Amino acid sequence: MITDGEINDNLNENNNVLDGNVENTSFYLSTYDTLFVLTRNNSVFKENVANVVSKMIIINEERDINLDNLSETLGRIGIETLNIFSISNSDIETSLFTTDKGSYIRYVDINKERFIEFINHEDQNFLNYNKNSLYILRGGNFLDIKNTFSSINNCQINVGRGGSQKAHIISPLDLRLSTYLLAMFSFDFNFINSLNTFNTLSKDRYLSWKDNSIKGINNKD
Repeated sequence: MITDGEINDNLNENNNVLDGNVENTSFYLSTYDTLFVLTRNNSVFKENVANVVSKMIIINEERDINLDNLSETLGRIGIETLNIFSISNSDIETSLFTTDKGSYIRYVDINKERFIEFINHEDQNFLNYNKNSLYILRGGNFLDIKNTFSSINNCQINVGRGGSQKAHIISPLDLRLSTYLLAMFSFDFNFINSLNTFNTLSKDRYLSWKDNSIKGINNKD
């Protein structure tokens, strides 16, 4: 399990990461953000390339998420810890906030360059903390996810969308992202369902290339 000290030491070698306990603090979700979780795919499709599967969601309404409330809700359903990485393209100062109202939450604001350094840090084991992590790519799409996670622990990575022989069965990855969403929005199924952009999402948000014509796909939706 990742610790606060490891985050402080490995995110910022100058030890000037801002950190503190959260008191009634919320984080903001935009319709331009992509929320996602990752898991390792043990199948080998290409030599010397590790495969990681993602599950993502983009919401169609801006929301504020209270970290204390989220901690309480996660605690009630038995999730003991959650790392939330908010990854920005802008040059922001890295900050770490924690709260523990039932589940211990670490919320990290970090820019993409620093985050890439973090996941490739020699003392950091991605698999140890990823299983308890939710990522928010600010203003990002699936191609940005692939580029951000192209290397983990200095190993070449291919991020895919799944498609195994068990794709028709709910996976631990599906369950994990669904549970985080349920906790964020107070288990209001109808509201969560209305936020999901699945049926209206434009192709540039979820395909792994920007120009659909490259793959011979008609650009008309």
